[in-house]
Amino acid sequence: MTNPQPTDARGYGNIYTPHAGSMIIQVQREGGLANRTIILGTRQVKLLRFFMSRVGRLVLALLAVSWAFFGFQSVRVPVLTAEIRKMEKDALRLDTLTRTLVQLQQQYDQVQLMLGATSTTGGAGSPDSVRLTTPTVWPLAIPGYVTRGTTGSNTYTDAHPGLDVAAPLGTPIRAAGGGVVVEVKEDAEYGLSVRLAHLDGYETLYAHASKILVETGDRVPRGQVIALSGNSGRSTAPHLHFEVRRAGKVLDPMQLITKESRNGNVQ
Repeated sequence: MTNPQPTDARGYGNIYTPHAGSMIIQVQREGGLANRTIILGTRQVKLLRFFMSRVGRLVLALLAVSWAFFGFQSVRVPVLTAEIRKMEKDALRLDTLTRTLVQLQQQYDQVQLMLGATSTTGGAGSPDSVRLTTPTVWPLAIPGYVTRGTTGSNTYTDAHPGLDVAAPLGTPIRAAGGGVVVEVKEDAEYGLSVRLAHLDGYETLYAHASKILVETGDRVPRGQVIALSGNSGRSTAPHLHFEVRRAGKVLDPMQLITKESRNGNVQ
């Protein structure tokens, strides 16, 4: 037992070591008020000695820095969330604006046709000369092999909103109709994909590509090569996933595609 150690003018403290590895700290105040006894076991004494050592102080400093860093990041989360929501709203407005421009162009093309104008059906060298049409052309330069068709959801399978067509890697993917590229993106599900807007509210999607050959805003004529087939996204073999929608509703592409186009005729 050690001798009492004076703490201040109002009391003193004792430290006992009843056996190796343990410790008892006793703090007494004058008059016997607010006396406290702290008993530290062998493990607690080891931890105390560790954190009082140079390595222990370094660990405590690293923990403090880590807590401060994560505390700062947690404060930023609401700000980043607000920025993401703003970007999503901006993307939605941009998509809506693109759709509106496509509709206006469709109306303009129809008026030009009614007036007998021919400038909108000129060569493909000028983007403004591309005429929007319904998607009736087979989207590959080869017949391919349909491995899965358009189906709704049931007890055994999920809905499949399009065609899966097996094709060798790098097979040219063609625009099923004259249209405007409204989206080019890459995600975990569809990999590299292109979405076109066509006449009368039709839209087509071409997914799992290995390379995209167009950009958002491009006007492409019917039959133009817009991408190359691939195996990107959630895919087990090279193929094309092809969708047709109208006003957001999924359609069976085979109800629109002409038989002649599957043999290479895109006229």
